[in-house]
Amino acid sequence: LKATSLALREFPSLNAHVNPECTEVVHRAAHNIGVAMDTPKGLIVPNVKNVQNLTLFEIAAELNRMQELASAGKLGASDLSDGTFTLSNIGAIGGTYASPVLFVPQVAIGALGKTSTVPKFD
Repeated sequence: LKATSLALREFPSLNAHVNPECTEVVHRAAHNIGVAMDTPKGLIVPNVKNVQNLTLFEIAAELNRMQELASAGKLGASDLSDGTFTLSNIGAIGGTYASPVLFVPQVAIGALGKTSTVPKFD
């Protein structure tokens, strides 16, 4: 999450929202980064607020807090709202394709996965 926040600082157009008519782009100062969490009721996407101001330890503590609440079905609306960018995991064990869902009005979603060496042909 911290690396994503640093990247969003370099590419602020990815940390933006569009208005309902899609005629205006609003850049966001806060990096409220969403991550999917598995719960007994399915996947949800809470977001860590103001990642740009947090240390790695603070981010880890916030993720642990949200996972505990998510597992118990007790995440609040504030944990699920106001996201500015979302990370999606396409597979730590080798997933190669994904169909990430963009949370409108966000303008981008980042996908992470396992790297692998593949043959290259000219």
